[in-house]
Amino acid sequence: MKNIIYIVLMLPLFAFSGSITIDTPSQLQSALDRVNPGDTILLQAVRGWSDVHLHLKAQGSPQHPVVITTVDDKPLFLEGNSSLSIAGDYLHIKNFYFRNGYTVKNDVITFRINDTLANHCTIENFVIDHFNKPNRFDQDSWIVLWGQRNRIVHSTFRGKINTGPVLIIELANTESRANYHVIQNNHFQDRYRLGSNGGETIRIGVSRYSIYDSNTQLIDNYFEHCSGETEIVSIKSGANYIARNYFYECEGSLVLRHGDGNMVDGNFFDGNLKKETGGIRVVNAGHIIKNNTLKDLRGKGFRAPLVVMHGVPNSLVNRYMPVHDVVIQNNTFINSEHLVFDGGKDNERTVAPKDILFSGNKFVNYKKPYFQGTENPGITILDTQISPSIALDPIPLASFGSSFTSFKKEEINIRPVRHIVDDIDKLAEVIRIANKNDTLLLQFATAVVGLSAPITIDKPLIIRGAEQYTFVSHSSKALPAFFILVDQGALKIENIHFQGTFPNYAAVRTGITTQMGGVLSSYTLHVKKCIFSEFNESSNAGIKAEKKSFADTVIVEDCVFYRISGNGIAYNAEKEDKGIYNVEHILVKNCVFSNILNSAIDIYRGGNDESTTGPAVEIYNCTFNNVDNKEQGAAVRLIGAQYIRFIHNNVFGSGQGGRSIECRDFRYHDVKITDSNFFESGKIDVFYAQHIGDNTSKPPMMMHHTLWNEDIPKSFRNNEIIGSYELL
Repeated sequence: MKNIIYIVLMLPLFAFSGSITIDTPSQLQSALDRVNPGDTILLQAVRGWSDVHLHLKAQGSPQHPVVITTVDDKPLFLEGNSSLSIAGDYLHIKNFYFRNGYTVKNDVITFRINDTLANHCTIENFVIDHFNKPNRFDQDSWIVLWGQRNRIVHSTFRGKINTGPVLIIELANTESRANYHVIQNNHFQDRYRLGSNGGETIRIGVSRYSIYDSNTQLIDNYFEHCSGETEIVSIKSGANYIARNYFYECEGSLVLRHGDGNMVDGNFFDGNLKKETGGIRVVNAGHIIKNNTLKDLRGKGFRAPLVVMHGVPNSLVNRYMPVHDVVIQNNTFINSEHLVFDGGKDNERTVAPKDILFSGNKFVNYKKPYFQGTENPGITILDTQISPSIALDPIPLASFGSSFTSFKKEEINIRPVRHIVDDIDKLAEVIRIANKNDTLLLQFATAVVGLSAPITIDKPLIIRGAEQYTFVSHSSKALPAFFILVDQGALKIENIHFQGTFPNYAAVRTGITTQMGGVLSSYTLHVKKCIFSEFNESSNAGIKAEKKSFADTVIVEDCVFYRISGNGIAYNAEKEDKGIYNVEHILVKNCVFSNILNSAIDIYRGGNDESTTGPAVEIYNCTFNNVDNKEQGAAVRLIGAQYIRFIHNNVFGSGQGGRSIECRDFRYHDVKITDSNFFESGKIDVFYAQHIGDNTSKPPMMMHHTLWNEDIPKSFRNNEIIGSYELL
């Protein structure tokens, strides 16, 4: 009798002609072994599935696809180490939701299983939400399309942090070329700055196969805050149709990087006046760019509203093919930066664009000049219209993305709280229970406070001393730092003296640093009215970043760095010369650096990659005294920084064995070293002399500092020259 009941219960699983309801991944795989065209598999998994690698392979038909969906169209949550591989023909899969995990070895969704590709398959109403590997430079993609005529529709992809595009269309085999894939009505959201190449949102093709057509349709999608790198959408193939997409506050551009004969039609770019927001960049030949609207864009150079590039003579396939036979017609440019028709012109890219027709385009509320590089006879400009205003249609937000997500921002009504911390032994516990953006006010009984272990910061916090407390080590073993930023952490800290050595205890290597091994999310750091001293090894620093970490913004103001055998501030951990760097924007102002063996400030971005805009370095009103006088040293080392402002600073007796400032500046970098005083100091080392402005070499006034028992340069006042803030 038991066997009979068992068979009856299993009949719905295997003996079906229309639909079947299953509960587990193993039942799903069993159902696929017996599925027929036109069948529907209903997934009933209230709690979702974790640590599953689904291989969905079936054969449907044009009139009768195999449908895999959920009961009542509810989301199937896939968590942990999970992935999806699709193969076969005419599968239609709906309502999968990836969250709270990452795929260890594979890409998240792949349209192939071994050598079997997917054709005529659709995923619909999917969500992939912050499904990131724990290390920002562990590469993966969320979707990789192979085969022919596959579709991704009405889905949401948000919060990709680590290296690798959100979506790739592969052309690496003949079966995947001229593929006619459709990417439609999706929402691509929050592709965060990577600080390296490899942060595209979508890449269609690759340079090696860019001579082939892809024929992909990228239509009616919404790109919001997609700022991983310069190329938001990177087209590296031919005959693609990119139409009616909306780009909102995206720090980058739609780039026709390789391949010929693409059409860019009716897209809307709204920078909302945010910096680095770009439009369309053009390489290669035979493109048509028409009916696009480009509004409130603030990108320049490679990120200008429209950039037509110079090419490389006899270019390799992965460099810059000359631009020719391009039609740019009936586009509207609104309140944005000027257009560039000589993009990237340098000693390598010497071939000017030719046979470029710029016709019937409109400029609205625009400041002159409208163009750069139009003296080239290869550019023909006809029927340009000028208008003071224009009416625009609203964006149909409801048509984009998954039904499981909303365009409304989640509001978390937790008001920041101020915590009083009167015992250093309680600090770690208060941090643990604090909410994001809370303030910790330190009110200790003694001015010198000993730490036996580093303090970990795993959320945005403000830590402020009621008076200036000196932090020292009370550990018998060396500590990596006083404060360590880990994933999700951000810190504003004020009125602390970080002292690296203290009698009878082991040393501390750094005042503030990031977690060894890397930090996935980007962070911010604001340091004010702090002192960093007595870090007595050459690898030590007052503030530093470890490898595989990335700061969006670092602000250091009104601080003093002295008697340090390493660096004052070091964002120089990425030394592989691949264009990777540790900080997007760093501002140092009103600070004093004195008696420092290595560079006071060391920022490093090696290589010649052009896919990012950082680091941006601003140094104002600082004093550098007796800094890095070693042979071929540099008091300030800014290698590969693409934006530099070194203004109103006082450099005294520093860099005497080499350089006051060392740059590795390119032609297109925006560098100004000016209105500063360099006395008995090394040279300013730049490649392009125009990056150096008017500076002086006058003897500074001196002031005596009782703590150091020595004279240091005093700020210049009364409009004489420049100098640092009166900290001392």
